Amino acid sequence: MEKININFKDLILDNIREGIILLDAESNLIFMNQEAENIIGASSQRLKRNNNINLLDKQIVNLIKNIKIDQKTKYINEIKVRNLLGKENILSVYIRPILNFEKFPLELEYILIQFSNLKGMSILNKKTKLEEEEKLMSQLFYGLGHEIKNPLAGIKGAAQLINSQGTSSKIIKECANIIEKEATRLSKLVNTFKYLQPHSPATFTKVNIHKLLDEVINLCSKESTRKNISFFVSFEFESAEILCDKELLRIVLLNIVKNAYDSISKKGEIRISTKRIKDFKLNNKNLLEINIQDSGKGIKEDEINKIFQPFYSTKKNGQGIGLFLSQKIINKFGGFIEAHPEANGGNFKIYIPEN
Repeated sequence: MEKININFKDLILDNIREGIILLDAESNLIFMNQEAENIIGASSQRLKRNNNINLLDKQIVNLIKNIKIDQKTKYINEIKVRNLLGKENILSVYIRPILNFEKFPLELEYILIQFSNLKGMSILNKKTKLEEEEKLMSQLFYGLGHEIKNPLAGIKGAAQLINSQGTSSKIIKECANIIEKEATRLSKLVNTFKYLQPHSPATFTKVNIHKLLDEVINLCSKESTRKNISFFVSFEFESAEILCDKELLRIVLLNIVKNAYDSISKKGEIRISTKRIKDFKLNNKNLLEINIQDSGKGIKEDEINKIFQPFYSTKKNGQGIGLFLSQKIINKFGGFIEAHPEANGGNFKIYIPEN
């Protein structure tokens, strides 16, 4: 058998899921593996050609400058950096000085930089946390809804009975009407908790997300005639299927698109797009991103971590249930929703595993 000559060192360095960069003492690039190129958004040839470490993120450049002064290892965890292609990553960065111990005082020979892309890990951790919360909250609200519904039915029935007696007392009549009206309102609220009841994945079906989005957009477009709102749609690929409950997913999409619609006062636009996240997989499945962006009033930075909480609303007469339910529904399908503050509008991203 003919012996194949393979450079295993280069093969390993180019295929590990960690970025590696080696600089000399003058910050000239000696080596950069494939993962580092992906993280930085530039080839090793470009960095060698420019011969300028300032092409790296400013935070990393500062660490390199400090290491030349004190010759001590630097480590920073979970920093957000934007690469040369404009893509944001969450990284841990480990920078180690390699010294020449044969000389005194010790001389800096090389600087080794290691990157770990934590974005996939961050999404996985967030998904796990939301799944745990979803189980607890589903049991709590479904149980409360079941317990509240029975006495509500009794209250409403008693109020209807009072009204049916034809009593001459105006005050009793008005009180009975109020009781019936409020009991009906509470009953509708409690009915929404049924969406939180446990669902077995065995009951889910394959749903074409683009067809469902088209249905939702068509429905919301008809309502947008009361305002001057334009819809822009961009699907990165022709078809994608998600394993879920179609009607529950429809509720989520309608809720978020209607929120976008409500945030626009008179004139504006809503942009809806889908794409596959190719950097990592969730449970061995591609992750699908549904992006819903509007030119409305947007979300304040201090509201981002509150809007998915139950009974928190930024609307004047809002109940604070819609986004909470939407998050919990998407959690059932193995995904989650993120809200992002934008300078000119609102932005929601739905992450969900593709079937």
